[in-house]
Amino acid sequence: MSVSEAARRPHPAADPLLASLLRTAAGRPQQACLSTVERDYGYGEFVGCGATVAAALRECGTRPGDRVVVLAEAYDAFLVSMLGVWLAGGVAVPLNVTLPAADLGRLVERAAPRVVLRGEDLDPPDTGHPSLTVDPLLVSSPVGETAFPGPDDLAMILFTSGTTGIPKGVCQTMDAVTGNARRVATALGLTAHDRIFINTPPYYTSGICHFLTLAAAGGSLVGEAGFFFGDALLDRLEARACTGFGGAPAHLVRVVEPLSEARRVPGLRFWVSSGDHLPVHTIAQTRHLLPDVRLFNMYGLTEVSGRLCVLPPDELERRAGSVGRPLPDMSVGARDAGGTALPPGEVGELYVAGPLVMQGYLDDPEATAAALGPRGFRTGDFGHTDADGFVWVAGRKDDIFKRGGEKVSTVQVQQALLQQPEVADCAVIAAADEVMGHVPVAFVVPADDATVKPVKLGRRLRGNLPATALPSRIVVLDRIPRTGSGKAVRAALLELLEGGERGTT
Repeated sequence: MSVSEAARRPHPAADPLLASLLRTAAGRPQQACLSTVERDYGYGEFVGCGATVAAALRECGTRPGDRVVVLAEAYDAFLVSMLGVWLAGGVAVPLNVTLPAADLGRLVERAAPRVVLRGEDLDPPDTGHPSLTVDPLLVSSPVGETAFPGPDDLAMILFTSGTTGIPKGVCQTMDAVTGNARRVATALGLTAHDRIFINTPPYYTSGICHFLTLAAAGGSLVGEAGFFFGDALLDRLEARACTGFGGAPAHLVRVVEPLSEARRVPGLRFWVSSGDHLPVHTIAQTRHLLPDVRLFNMYGLTEVSGRLCVLPPDELERRAGSVGRPLPDMSVGARDAGGTALPPGEVGELYVAGPLVMQGYLDDPEATAAALGPRGFRTGDFGHTDADGFVWVAGRKDDIFKRGGEKVSTVQVQQALLQQPEVADCAVIAAADEVMGHVPVAFVVPADDATVKPVKLGRRLRGNLPATALPSRIVVLDRIPRTGSGKAVRAALLELLEGGERGTT
């Protein structure tokens, strides 16, 4: 059956986004879908390659509902594999290929897959599960009978980053995975003419969300791995004719900090920042240095398949520090330790409810019961809402602590540090202290051609922070250890602290 024929006869319960993807492949096969450094894919070729993967999976005995682990770091190998799994009716289980082999093996065992799909440069963990190499399958073939998971069927298991503990497998339905993308595409006003650049690894929730969001609008994704700074990244966006960029706050900081004057990139109209807190100082710099770019600040969770709140550009000044309003059909509210709803302005744990919330954690009924209840999903993030429904995130539970009986937010300390001219990047953690209980410890990366003097920097912070929030130590690093989605790895920072890094006050 051709792509066109398959588009006319989608699965009876086919997801709207996936059915639309098939129709685009049939009606506009040459329309740009995915671009890597090595290869460009139109929608027709991309779907055709997915069909090849699906056929190979069926030959290995994969049936609807079977789990398939995806181990690939190349954008095309990963994203084609994901589509191929769904065409075969399977459940995609993306894993972080940079994990140590032992950790990766344990996650594969937990996933209990029928097959492991892997990139040609990656050796699968020695778990005894059959594996297929993806790269030889990146050839287009006719689309046979599709068996997309239904809207309420399990479609993906996304493992959390595990920055503060053991990764948990988030079980998501097809409707939640693609429903998130459709809502975000609408919030961004995307069209088939949009082309977004990412260098976040494709196996992270954010990478998957960016691709599906563009697919929901019939647009295209440009994926290039690597670190880009200042004009170098803007040059790439211009060369690849991109209309937008999607990444973490760290990406935006690395772009605007080195810029000395305003830069205009033809065609670039929006920038999406999500995954962590976007410093207010960076927002101001972006508006000044990238005047033609509309900045969208977003807040997301793996447990909702990606984005949850969106702060549009026209609210950046009035709602400085907010992550925006929840996506349509979703609600976010703050509750106290007893689960009672708090009024606007009062800080508590943020609860989320709506159709994008996960089914639960893989084979972990205790964690599922602790996180999901009649009031919704307990995010573990603390913050508040305002009377108009906008959300402010103060940080994770561990980001808000007491120092000698007084509450301190690590986010507040980070915001103050990033306003200092010699600081390019930073992270703050709560470290145990025998006298005070916990104290904030700051890790900073100097800006280009700058020298950070911890004692001098600490003194200057006294004019920006209450005494209880002043860092007890400031550690100078060459870089902040972060996940591929841009989040600081707290466990690694604690190890550095115990190891006695240089430049400590």
